[in-house]
Amino acid sequence: MAYIGTSPTAGQYRKLDSISSSFNGSTTTFTMQVGGQNVSAGTPAQLLISLGGVIQQPTTDYTVSTSSLTFVTAPASGLSFFAILMGDALSVGTPADGTVSTAKLADAAVTTAKLADAGVTTAKLASGLTIDLTSGSVGSPSLTFDANTGLYSPAEDTIGFVEGGVEAARIDSSGRLLVGTSSARSFFGGSDIPGIQLEGTGNQGREISVTASNAGVSGGVVLLAKQRSGTVGGQTIVQSGDQLGYLGFQGSDGTKMLAAAAIEGFVDGTPGVNDLPTRLVFSTTPDGSSSPTERMTITNGGDFYFNTTVSTKTTSAFRVEEGGVPNVARGTAGSFMKFFHSGTGTQIGSITNVGGTATAFNTSSDYRLKENIQPVADGIVRLQQLKPSRFNFITNPDHAVDGFIAHEVQTVVPEAITGEKDAVNDDGSPVYQGIDQSKLVPLLTAALQEAIAKIETLEARLNALESA
Repeated sequence: MAYIGTSPTAGQYRKLDSISSSFNGSTTTFTMQVGGQNVSAGTPAQLLISLGGVIQQPTTDYTVSTSSLTFVTAPASGLSFFAILMGDALSVGTPADGTVSTAKLADAAVTTAKLADAGVTTAKLASGLTIDLTSGSVGSPSLTFDANTGLYSPAEDTIGFVEGGVEAARIDSSGRLLVGTSSARSFFGGSDIPGIQLEGTGNQGREISVTASNAGVSGGVVLLAKQRSGTVGGQTIVQSGDQLGYLGFQGSDGTKMLAAAAIEGFVDGTPGVNDLPTRLVFSTTPDGSSSPTERMTITNGGDFYFNTTVSTKTTSAFRVEEGGVPNVARGTAGSFMKFFHSGTGTQIGSITNVGGTATAFNTSSDYRLKENIQPVADGIVRLQQLKPSRFNFITNPDHAVDGFIAHEVQTVVPEAITGEKDAVNDDGSPVYQGIDQSKLVPLLTAALQEAIAKIETLEARLNALESA
């Protein structure tokens, strides 16, 4: 039989799904489908297309590329569409290489016996191909790499990783990665279950390392971060007070894991582009408690707070301001600071709050610490050996002060002086002497007492002469 145009190939003729609902007067390319599945045409001539009741000329009015149908002129909205795919031939013999698609295969039709060794490569697998495997077991994984290493499914929506016949890790039904354990553990008293958990009885099962093997100065990095978009991959600016990261230490109380200590990073001010003020907070748990208390803070300005969370000076706390100025506050009378002997543990001094309005600098003076107690008998003689001077320090030439020269005092009251005259370090730099002028008070007191005694003797003699 003679045909006008290309003669159709005997085989399967199929009506294409209507695409008229997508006509809008601007779109020219559409996907060809039959029953919701993509189909392809080798040439435009394999299609018989009617638009609005008008047969379209292959190549002139439309072209095809695999499953894409492209019109030269975009069909107008409301235009009817009818198309037949002709000559999609059926074969009852052996399919030609490269012609069998997923749609041609019946479910469960392809078995191991039907495939040649290494016959199915990655390139032969269609996108979205589903492979159904048995659940398997630790001893017999459903997908193996060798006899006792592979993957299996220990429960619904769970993947187990087997190595050497032992489960090494799993992804559970909640998407948590568990390494060294098959059961997710809860923390914070049971209120939180982390998404990644590592557990083991030996070092290998309980340690994590990050090693930088490079020739530069950079080392291993562990990052904790936050953004506020609520979407993975987002980039929304954080706000003042937001917690950026939490490094926690927890322990079991016999029934559950409790928070014991923590290091946290917070936004400490209003952030902006290339501007992220932060503070670092250290917390520990006191005896008798089940949750950490903030103990130490380093603010965005470099201020250091110990045992306080505020910048006031009315609570018992230690604080170092920006610039290195230490602040010590105490709400009640008592010691601001204590000093102990490292060898004996005996307290040897303190700085205390006196009546809420004054400070006392104390050194040990208890009689129980002393022996060979003798009165100072030569107070005036030794006092006369001191040489009070007026001078200025080299670094402050415009400010004259009264004081002493350290090595001159050292020969009279050696305990008032630290260091040796003209001492230097190994590199020749000077080691300067210092003076504790409070150590002169006992000598001054003794000399004054001696002077008073002499004055009183002279007054008595004068009174006796006046009475004679």
